[in-house]
Amino acid sequence: MKDERLLLVCVMADGQALQLVRHASKLRRIDQRPWRVLHLDTVSARYASQAVRDDLEQALKLASGEGAEIVHASLNIHVGGHLMTLIAQQAQNGVVGDVVLGDQATSRVYWPGFGEQLSDFTEVLSASVPNVQVHILVAQRQRRSAQVSVSALAAQHPPRWSWRHWRLPLGVLLACTLLCMLIVSYLHPFNLILIYLVGVLYVALKRDLVASVVTVLGAILIFDWAFIAPRWSLKPANPEYFFTFVVTLCVGLAVSRLALRARTAALKALSLADRAQSLGLLAQSLLNARAPEEIGRLLVLAVERGVGAQGQIRLGDTLAPDAPVHPVVPSPDGVYRFGLSTANGPMGVLEVFELPTARQTGEDMHLLQALANQAALALDRYHADLRSQQTAVQAEAERVRNTLLTGISHDFRTPLTAIIGAATTVLTQGQQITAEQHDALLFNLLDQARRLQSLTSDLLDLARMQDGAVRPEHEWCPVGELVRDALAVTRGVIGARPVELQALEDDIVWCDARLVTQAMTNLLLNAAQHSPPDGTIMVAVRLDPQGWTLSVRDQGPGLTPRQTTEVFNKFYRDPAVGAPAGTGLGLAICEVVARLHGGSISARSDGGAVFEMRFPWSNATTSRPLELPE
Repeated sequence: MKDERLLLVCVMADGQALQLVRHASKLRRIDQRPWRVLHLDTVSARYASQAVRDDLEQALKLASGEGAEIVHASLNIHVGGHLMTLIAQQAQNGVVGDVVLGDQATSRVYWPGFGEQLSDFTEVLSASVPNVQVHILVAQRQRRSAQVSVSALAAQHPPRWSWRHWRLPLGVLLACTLLCMLIVSYLHPFNLILIYLVGVLYVALKRDLVASVVTVLGAILIFDWAFIAPRWSLKPANPEYFFTFVVTLCVGLAVSRLALRARTAALKALSLADRAQSLGLLAQSLLNARAPEEIGRLLVLAVERGVGAQGQIRLGDTLAPDAPVHPVVPSPDGVYRFGLSTANGPMGVLEVFELPTARQTGEDMHLLQALANQAALALDRYHADLRSQQTAVQAEAERVRNTLLTGISHDFRTPLTAIIGAATTVLTQGQQITAEQHDALLFNLLDQARRLQSLTSDLLDLARMQDGAVRPEHEWCPVGELVRDALAVTRGVIGARPVELQALEDDIVWCDARLVTQAMTNLLLNAAQHSPPDGTIMVAVRLDPQGWTLSVRDQGPGLTPRQTTEVFNKFYRDPAVGAPAGTGLGLAICEVVARLHGGSISARSDGGAVFEMRFPWSNATTSRPLELPE
């Protein structure tokens, strides 16, 4: 059978759209399933080159020509969240089976709320919709770093002693001088100094304070030398120009200082956003983590994405008592260690090694500790869920134990009381009772002993089945023999009630004959106990390509909606029946027999109670050795 789950391809103006569509086209040709192309119109698409736009246009044309459904979405409507919601909803409905995405082909691709990089979005998507297979297509280019740190951005400027550092100030001074030469005949010299102030501002935004101060001094000297009379000298004829130079120097220094503060504030804001993004991504990923191994993997990925370092988690380990909370220096082995601690005690230790020099700051230490704290909370939640499940299991075991003891005490006490009473009467009044009374007491004693034996046998059988001591021995069995064996055991209880068989005598079924006969016997006994004396019991066996079904129907009062599930509990008794002769374990045994065969059992009311057992053809046989009779 072909997989009809949708193949979803996400494309954008990143130069990789055509490659994605071609790859997805090859995937869907394998099974001929439907596919959909989601075109994401991002902000970067508005500034994309013509080659990138042509690539996107060709991709959409190719997809449309091959029968793909094209869906357009805009970033202006928070497409990151919209896209995540769309994929999650369709995946939950069984629509989307595979999602094809490209890696970060441009310098920045923004997914609102899910991080700046496509890998971040993909990680959250995989955690949110685990039933969807996510394919990441890597462009044929050199991979960029997974995360550009703020410290790395600040460190990208060339060193102060290098030519590359002073190339920008010199270029700005030259450009401003050329512009002033072009317009000097149209403006007063006082206005030309404003052009140099603009250049000073640009240098202050791109370089440090020293470069901007040098640019201010250079601008004053060039302005005095080239534009103030007498020209080509540094001795202005008008003393007022000295005041102009001082004001220009003050303004330039102030502008440089303000620009430097603004750039520093921007870097700090970007650093805070970077750390918040790392924490947010880890928090979203940990929501669906259900095992310590998965929590550790997500934490290591968050460390690599957040600070560009390698890490590992050691569960159960603890930090030394004198270890600092946020280590600024590594241990002698060059490894930074952060404790995973909660209110319930230590959970483990996060070890970080190969930490870049630019990330060995106090802020990054706080970030790593915050990531460790989030993982610790996830581990604590996992252990709390585990304790809760264990408590629930213990409570259920206690409830089952109490139910079992109550049922055993009741069902064992009744026949034992009858046995003791009959035996006492025979022993103490043997000479005073008639022969008929003597025989009646012995028959009653034998009947109660047999009932006690039946109860003990059912309990042992049920315990062995549930413990896995009983394994079905499948064989091909004629339906007629199974029904005759069950009727032979139950004939004394069924009595004169007619039994209607809806099955073919020569039908062959794959099962364990002993277990199925026992289950059919219990169903017939249950039907006889709840049917009127003249009620008909109907037994039906139906075969189909997936398996076969055994159903037993009586003409009793039927079942309430609640009883359709409760009847399979151990020692369940119908309150409408006064004193049933059964053990209360028959239907529970039927449920276990069905599970041992990989099938199921259900109950419903339809003119009486109907119990239906479903048996699949065994997985051990790839094909049936016998054909169904026509």
